Amino acid sequence: MKNSTPSKRALVLAGGGISGAVYEIGALRAIDDLLTTLTINDFDMYVGTSAGSLISSCLANGITTRELLRILEGALPDAKRLQRDQILALNLRGLVKRGRRLPRLLAQRALETLRHPRDFAPLDWAWKMLEGLPNGIYSTNSLERYLRNFLAERGSNHFAEVQRELYIVATELDSGDRAVFGEGSLRNVPISAAVAASSAMPIVYEPVRINGVDYIDGGVRGTASLDVAIDRGAKLIVCVNPLVAFDNRKQQLGSRIADAGIQAIGNQVFRTFIQAGLHYHIKKLRQQHPDVDIILIEPRADDATVFGEHVLHYDERMMLARHGYESATIRMADQYQAYKAILAKHGVQISRQRVAKELHHLFASDDADTVHSLLASDPDGKRLTNPQKSWRTANLAHTLDDLDARLGTLE
Repeated sequence: MKNSTPSKRALVLAGGGISGAVYEIGALRAIDDLLTTLTINDFDMYVGTSAGSLISSCLANGITTRELLRILEGALPDAKRLQRDQILALNLRGLVKRGRRLPRLLAQRALETLRHPRDFAPLDWAWKMLEGLPNGIYSTNSLERYLRNFLAERGSNHFAEVQRELYIVATELDSGDRAVFGEGSLRNVPISAAVAASSAMPIVYEPVRINGVDYIDGGVRGTASLDVAIDRGAKLIVCVNPLVAFDNRKQQLGSRIADAGIQAIGNQVFRTFIQAGLHYHIKKLRQQHPDVDIILIEPRADDATVFGEHVLHYDERMMLARHGYESATIRMADQYQAYKAILAKHGVQISRQRVAKELHHLFASDDADTVHSLLASDPDGKRLTNPQKSWRTANLAHTLDDLDARLGTLE
């Protein structure tokens, strides 16, 4: 029997830490400029994982990308800026509680080493000492409080009351099962608590306990759960993923990744793992659901700016948001005709004229006032009166060349 459920349009936002969330805001701002028959707030369904859950919860409440950009810089009068110490709030209770065990652990390890000196292994020694660390360096409590108050003022903190369908994905720690907040018994959980649970990156953040169950980052089960949207009737899915493996074969970093140290290696491994899992997920879904159209927006493989941003990086937010705007626009320009045809099937029209004009103004300016105004302007073109100068401008001539070439082809 043919399914009579009307098809839906879904926006799925992947995880990516603090920097990933900022990149997504810029990318979504670019998509918003491209759309003509609806806005980024008019999708039927929003699915968010980890950092993407924070953005999704705002969009489902009708908060625009322009407002989110203003909040990043503290330029929205009636909304408090999300501070660094609210995102990276130390888990002091856990540090004190577990820290009391360190002296005993040190004594035990020292005694064992004296008894069996030949069995001494530095890595094993360090692993045992991890027992004295808390179950997370930071706590999501401050983030939850901020979002709870913010949504209460700007919309609703309850899934049943938001303007659109909203689903937030987390992982149950004790079972490893995926948890989808916004449905079943988890529909009664406050949105802010669900976002905190979905964003609890293991080791970095302590698990979030809700109704006796411990939850961690939803990205553990996959950085983006597109099947959640498909199972609920979505036939068009736009997915934004900020984490991609970096192609350094031309050595944009100035050296090989292996020579850049363990931090760069770990960054590449993490991004490769995340992107490979997402692409495999999408491949399987396209095979299983050929009637579903999936558009994936992510940075280019040779994007050194995105690779250089640590997932917990908080500084120079507008610079990264600007880069997300540019990156997403160029990616969409590459596939403009294909995207236009896909979106038209679902009643969505796009136009590149406005975003091309904005980008040319953006690239032409090295002034922070102008750039911030362009990114956070209203649809009618009104600019902010007091944009802040809290970030550095970057040399993006190569990006402008790419854009000119692509727009020339489209012309």
